[in-house]
Amino acid sequence: MEQLNQFYQETINNSFFTHEQSNQGLSQLELNQFIQKLLTTIDITELADLFYQQLKSTLQLSGLKIQYQNNLIELGIELNNDYSKTLNCMNSNSILASIKYSFAEPMSLKGWQSLQQMHIHFSFPFKNALTHQKIKQFAMKDFLTSLGNRASYEESIVRIVSQSKRYNHSFGLLMLDMDNFKQVNDTHGHQIGDKVLVACAKTILHHLRDSDFAFRFGGDEFCCLLPEADSQTNSLIAERIRVAIEVEPLLKAHNISCSIGAATFQKNDNQITIFSRADEALYQAKNTGKNCIKAA
Repeated sequence: MEQLNQFYQETINNSFFTHEQSNQGLSQLELNQFIQKLLTTIDITELADLFYQQLKSTLQLSGLKIQYQNNLIELGIELNNDYSKTLNCMNSNSILASIKYSFAEPMSLKGWQSLQQMHIHFSFPFKNALTHQKIKQFAMKDFLTSLGNRASYEESIVRIVSQSKRYNHSFGLLMLDMDNFKQVNDTHGHQIGDKVLVACAKTILHHLRDSDFAFRFGGDEFCCLLPEADSQTNSLIAERIRVAIEVEPLLKAHNISCSIGAATFQKNDNQITIFSRADEALYQAKNTGKNCIKAA
């Protein structure tokens, strides 16, 4: 619990509210209903929205900001900084998140007590949602390169296909295979091979746009999703990556280049058909002499 500050009514003194006193806010029935709603999801974004909607209907909240790690969730509108309060979600002695509550007018004592109750009971499912998110992110990453893995790709392309169909946008898909990688492993062993793969991943990532996604499928095969990219943009980015791989010092020392198959989303495509076209284009690139790009 924290002290009240100047945004509360002048008739309220700066007293410290205990957990017993905070029970004067919501009734036990209201509190139970609130807790039950929070238990319906483990997704952080959905949980934050549920919390915001409940606060808005109960306390006339105008805006909510949840800052955690390097992320920020903003809901509603921050009308007046004078009528705001920031409370932390704690885990032992560490801060999990900082939550800023904004109101259009000063709060009553009962409102402040209710806010404390709701904040405390939001902290527990929020902590669980954070843990779930970390586990999910770990499961979606390639351990060696830190790029997304195949599972991450499958989740991402379903979302991008859906968005592209809804908004009539195109997107690009690049399939990349490193040329001559097998001989690196055969000659120098897997330790050097791993360094080469990490260099490949970093080079690919560095030459994508901020909005693009890179994945490692396993072995020396990579994939990129390029949201809202037409065929020309697709080809430009593919060529940029191809040249960058060719001239990267470590990769050049081991005679590593890359073959790329490119496909651009079409009206009747789905996640299977666009992948098949890109994969077939990659096969053609590998059989045309490598270190080249083929589009389908």
